Amino acid sequence: MLFALMLFFTGPTTVLEREEFIMVWTTNRIVALALGVVFTLIGIVGFFIPAENSTGVQALFGIFDVDTVHNIIHLVTGVLGIAAAFTGQSRIFNQVFGIVYALLGLVGLIPALYLPAGSYGHDNGLFLGLTHINAADHILHIVVGVVAAAVGFFVRDTSTYTTPTDTVAS
Repeated sequence: MLFALMLFFTGPTTVLEREEFIMVWTTNRIVALALGVVFTLIGIVGFFIPAENSTGVQALFGIFDVDTVHNIIHLVTGVLGIAAAFTGQSRIFNQVFGIVYALLGLVGLIPALYLPAGSYGHDNGLFLGLTHINAADHILHIVVGVVAAAVGFFVRDTSTYTTPTDTVAS
């Protein structure tokens, strides 16, 4: 579109060089897309889990506690990861995602942050009064967060590069 407008305003006798921005599949982009797809799928699957574990909460794969809020958080995280992979923001996504999820996993180990205790089934309460999270969730959040942060901060790959594709002359 921009090329057509430039051709229209400059006239048919001008030589224009058109450049295309090509997104390459870098490590950061692949990690952001993989996290995005996995978290989106987990968020969707979480809404359809009928089984409950010993705490009376839905159990994803029989291990991870999930509920509606937790599923929505997974969906939002997943959509952001997919969007980042296709908008050139994958490195920033990996950095932010990594920090947030690693901290979430560590902070989740503090028992005082679960309120009110015993509010649902036989669990220890909701994390920050919002959602169910168990030890398996904490371990997964820490591992995934550290991996994403390591890729985001230490893998320095470019996300785009410019190549001249053709020349138009009249």
